Amino acid sequence: MIFKKIAFAVTLAGSVYLSACNKPAPEEKATTAEAAETSTAADTASTAQFAYICPMKCEGSASHDPGKCPVCSMDLVKNPDYAGATATPDSLAL
Repeated sequence: MIFKKIAFAVTLAGSVYLSACNKPAPEEKATTAEAAETSTAADTASTAQFAYICPMKCEGSASHDPGKCPVCSMDLVKNPDYAGATATPDSLAL
């Protein structure tokens, strides 16, 4: 009878321990969300100067010419954030 109680207690403690390990702390969620927002803003700023980007947003794959991504081999697509080269009055004078 005592063996059954000890086995039940060990099983209960083990299940509580294992179920608690899978839950991230609330502050980890906030940190991850902040990091995602920061990286998205940085990615947009760094790729805005290129005409073509990888649809998977692979690092270092942006280009001024169409082609394939060197990381994932997908076709590069037109960058919606690309402003293009702006002409100034000084650049037009020859």
